[in-house]
Amino acid sequence: MKRDKIQISGGGAKALFLSAIALFLAVGLSADLSAQTSSQGNYATLKGVVLEFGTANVPVEFATIQILPQGSISSTNTRGEFTFERLSPGRIELKIHFLGMESIDTTLNLIAGRVTELRLRMRYSSFRLNEVTVVATESKAGQATASNISRQAMDHLQTSSLSDILQLLPGGVTMNPNLSTAKTFTIRSLGGSATNMNSMGTAIYVDGAPISNNANLQTLSPAITGSAGAVGGGSSPASGIDIRSISTDNIESVEVIRGIPSVEYGDLTSGAVIVRSKAGREPLMVRFKTDPFINQASVSRGMSLGAKRGYLNISGDYAYSTADQTESYNYYQRVTAKVLYSNLFKNLSTNTSFDFSLGKDTRERNPDDERSQLESGAKDMGIRLNTNGTWNINKGWLNNIKYTVSGSYRDKHSFTQQLLGNAFSAYSMSNTDGAVLSNRPGQKVYDINGRELTNIPPGESTYYATYLPNEYFSRYDIYGKEVNVFAKVNATFSKRSGNITNRIIVGADFKTDGNLGDGKIYDLKNPPYRVLSAENSSPRPRKYSDIPFINQLSAYAEENLTWNIGERDLTAQAGIRYDNIQGISKITPRFNASFELLPGALWIRGGYGKNAKAPSTIYLYPENAYFDFVHFNTLNSSSVPQAEQLLLSTTRVFETTTRNLKIATNTKSEIGFDFRINKMRFSVTAYSENLVDGYNLGSAVDNFRLVNYVEYQVGQANPGSIPTLKEKTSSNIFVSYATPMNNIRAHNRGVEFDFDFGRFDAIRTSFVVNGAYMRSSEWNEGLVFGTNRNLNSLEKNIAIYDPYQRDERERFVTTLRATHNIPSIGFVLTATVQANWVNKTWTRYDNDTMFVAFISRLDGQVKPFNPSLKDDPEYSYMFTSRSSTRRIVESYFPTLLFNFNLTKEIGDNLKASFYANNMFNRRPLYESKRTPGSFTRLGIPMFFGFELALTIK
Repeated sequence: MKRDKIQISGGGAKALFLSAIALFLAVGLSADLSAQTSSQGNYATLKGVVLEFGTANVPVEFATIQILPQGSISSTNTRGEFTFERLSPGRIELKIHFLGMESIDTTLNLIAGRVTELRLRMRYSSFRLNEVTVVATESKAGQATASNISRQAMDHLQTSSLSDILQLLPGGVTMNPNLSTAKTFTIRSLGGSATNMNSMGTAIYVDGAPISNNANLQTLSPAITGSAGAVGGGSSPASGIDIRSISTDNIESVEVIRGIPSVEYGDLTSGAVIVRSKAGREPLMVRFKTDPFINQASVSRGMSLGAKRGYLNISGDYAYSTADQTESYNYYQRVTAKVLYSNLFKNLSTNTSFDFSLGKDTRERNPDDERSQLESGAKDMGIRLNTNGTWNINKGWLNNIKYTVSGSYRDKHSFTQQLLGNAFSAYSMSNTDGAVLSNRPGQKVYDINGRELTNIPPGESTYYATYLPNEYFSRYDIYGKEVNVFAKVNATFSKRSGNITNRIIVGADFKTDGNLGDGKIYDLKNPPYRVLSAENSSPRPRKYSDIPFINQLSAYAEENLTWNIGERDLTAQAGIRYDNIQGISKITPRFNASFELLPGALWIRGGYGKNAKAPSTIYLYPENAYFDFVHFNTLNSSSVPQAEQLLLSTTRVFETTTRNLKIATNTKSEIGFDFRINKMRFSVTAYSENLVDGYNLGSAVDNFRLVNYVEYQVGQANPGSIPTLKEKTSSNIFVSYATPMNNIRAHNRGVEFDFDFGRFDAIRTSFVVNGAYMRSSEWNEGLVFGTNRNLNSLEKNIAIYDPYQRDERERFVTTLRATHNIPSIGFVLTATVQANWVNKTWTRYDNDTMFVAFISRLDGQVKPFNPSLKDDPEYSYMFTSRSSTRRIVESYFPTLLFNFNLTKEIGDNLKASFYANNMFNRRPLYESKRTPGSFTRLGIPMFFGFELALTIK
């Protein structure tokens, strides 16, 4: 074979589906036999050596080498060498990556029957380079729409957690860093009723495996309140994972997929966040960060263990954050540690890591709070073991096989304790529907006809009912032990025929989530505070380890095609994914494509796909709803002797499981273009996303249960003993509770843009403008119920309205970042001007003044309503008064925000960074149009922070 030498210096339905996968695997594994008969002259060979820039012959060991579009992956050996044999000839893209160095991304043309030899040099990432990357960069045409954030960008931004990078995305707004409250990751969201669903549907992959929030149950009474707010801190079980626990100091890069992801990524609706940890050689790095609310210290080191022994990366950090400087008793602490081992065993490159994290929200008792004496807290301790690797085979069509195996365990403890006031309410210890208990364990109560009124279930002879006092001290604890196991394997096949390259990915993954915790625990004599909005409701303990695990099995196949048409490329990515969650199946196709209109200058692209997110534990296995009804009560009555005091209470229990729950789905479509001229690049993407069957806890007609409620009075007094009772009144009353539903809908659309004008060497400054016009519509498809009660009556009808409310939001934000750098002294300054041109919120109402039907208090049946009866006393109380200003649009006037970030390298071992947000402290007042006289300050408070980083080589 002939040799070409090149030197480059870089800086820059179910059965059918499963049968198809089996066929792909069979073709790949048998292709080597047919390949043996092919002439070696049909293939090309690529060899190279990677050296450090500026040195004679210092090799870069264990650098990652990737060949596209074939998808071949390898690593350099201890001499910096790599070899790819049996490559398809033609144009290829060569990518080389190594920790702490500027990546190489270049295009080559391989010739059949020849060996192409490369000599490449990689530069260390530094602020002393002519070009520095401190902003998010867009993905290349033909791939999923995504933003890539480098280590250098995170250092310049001084990130404290993963949430801080959101401001770098197109349309992202600057927010001051804060660790005092839970943070979740959202993509293309403007907030509103679907925010929890957006964050829940944002998959966060760390080193190839997703981090799961599916088994989170740290909430108190979701079946009664209809919400799943976290107790003491942390993220809600109905949202995404709390990303405060993810420190950025051990992260090498982050990719945020905003568009249509590859079918490799599942259990998502909004998009995916791909986190890659540091792996490889790195000097000892020590960082100190501080701002008005956060103090943080971190340390990391990547060391070589010797020839063929691989690398060991160790990192750790500690952060302390207060919610308010005047409230030192309310704070958050985080400790993280990571150990990652990486090595190359012949054709197998592997990474194995162990992660530890501890997050602790603490609200100590306020010394001035004598009334409630409130204390709360939430601890989240997690460990995670992950191993992933690539086995390079390169035989026939089969390029490689990748695997990922991950297991995590999170030990959570939340609590709240306080002195309750105005706490009068009934409470029974029974967990049995229809149980009737008195205030003494085992005591039987009779009516004047000799009929026993009590009903004591087996095993509850020691239980009793009571009426809680006006004031008592209560504490409840929630213990969760979340377990997640994930395994994934896929094979990559590639073949080039003429000008067409096919790269096929076939794989499967399995995930299981469960909670082995003791659940909700409290003293039965001092239960948590009642839910005021739900009459007669009552909490109960629940053991989480009794809940089944959630199992997800998935398979997928994807074709990545590249067609060289002269000097132009047509690329297409088409895949299909099959998911089975607890017997519920979903098939989701996804497609991305681009065509090169002007060679090397203009691309047009588009995509369409469906994403699906499985319901989490709180939706698949909700808790029961409990209600206690007091029939007779003379407890604590000063006029009744203690021996004669009596309380009689019935417990009703309703199962809240939804048996026909669907899988939430988001349909995405995009169209856009990319234009490049010299160093300038311009990207525009228009998108539309439709979320259907989003999860929530809500009410339907079946959630309103008509209960016959009997009140008793003394029928016969029994001196020295409890009385014999007789019926006083009988009423039909409604109780209601929340069940898991698929009512949430959202339609998000907009235009994102990212314009990079490159660096103007004469003024040493680069300019990047990005932004987005975003419009969101969010609504609940479920019926709306009016529960007003007629004055002085226990009985009421329930009004039923058609869905009538839709929340609308509109925003147009642009961000200009001008980065000035002086390479000779390692100085980088980024000035940011963010303009919020349009910011509107309004609500669209249909018929919200006239209900269309009602649930009758007489028999619990749904009946149509005749509007002519609206003034009838039987129905007039059911109407809800509506605000006359509810349809007014809140349109905030445009605002400007000025920020700057400065980084200065001091010598070879020290780096100092400083930032200031809203440096001119512009926070104008806006008067609400809906509620005149109510004012809001726009913009964030002026904020600043400092970081010092020490490198010990």
